[in-house]
Amino acid sequence: MVTTPHIVSLGFNPPQDKRQEIELMSIADLQTRAPPEHFRQLQRADFFRLMGVMHGSASMMVDFSTHPLTPGAWLLIQPGQVMRYDFSSPWDGWQVVFKPEALLPRTRNASSDQTELLRRLEDLPCLSQLDAPQHGRMNQALASMQADSQLPCDIELRNTLLRLQLTAALLRLSVWQPETSSRQDDSPSALGHFKRFRQLLELEFAAQHQVQFYAKRLGMSEKNLARASQAGVGLSPKACIAQRLVLEAKRLLAHTSLPVQTIADQLGFDEATNFVKFFRREQTVTPSEFREQQR
Repeated sequence: MVTTPHIVSLGFNPPQDKRQEIELMSIADLQTRAPPEHFRQLQRADFFRLMGVMHGSASMMVDFSTHPLTPGAWLLIQPGQVMRYDFSSPWDGWQVVFKPEALLPRTRNASSDQTELLRRLEDLPCLSQLDAPQHGRMNQALASMQADSQLPCDIELRNTLLRLQLTAALLRLSVWQPETSSRQDDSPSALGHFKRFRQLLELEFAAQHQVQFYAKRLGMSEKNLARASQAGVGLSPKACIAQRLVLEAKRLLAHTSLPVQTIADQLGFDEATNFVKFFRREQTVTPSEFREQQR
């Protein structure tokens, strides 16, 4: 288990009804829920955060990328990403928080349509800049959700109503994305295999660095896994594993004071020297040099 002592871990915890699966609030309301110090901390949550800017501007940091936010900007922060709010200048808008399972009805098996929705959600970029008509439709959708979240009805019925509205809003965000050229092997089966690989990688990246492990666990050949990875992100499985390790290493180096040896141990390297060689090969600087640059 990777520990991050300087990053606050947040779990989904709606303040009113713990059975509520989707929570929506204005940014102004959000700021009243915790002291200013809370919003200056680095945070990592187990839920999605969707934010839209209505007035003002901000500059939000998400996993070493700074996103300038102005009216029309919609920011989607995935579970596990490290972020920090920016209230250095006044701005207002919406925030919706929800866990992935909130988009699925409480049935034993998810349908192919529901699986496709989650795939589209995971593939959405962090920042979407909408034009005025698109931005207006998202604003109307969230205003309707906010009103419906206060309806005096059974909580399960309210969850269903909010889930359907959120699904529609997320699908709009997906179809409004600029079209990109499809890859040669962009088949549903290849993309499904890549999704399973990405989920397994998120669980095992700190302990398992070999492509062979992931192919075996997924019940496919390394060649088929390579095809799936190329279809998903245009990278080899080995590159995906290295990319995930580098991201976690950068989080720990920049946001904690853990020694390099401890970080190497947590990321599954048997020797700190091997971790240093790996990091320098991927980033052209040593871990210590990267940490110094960040500070």
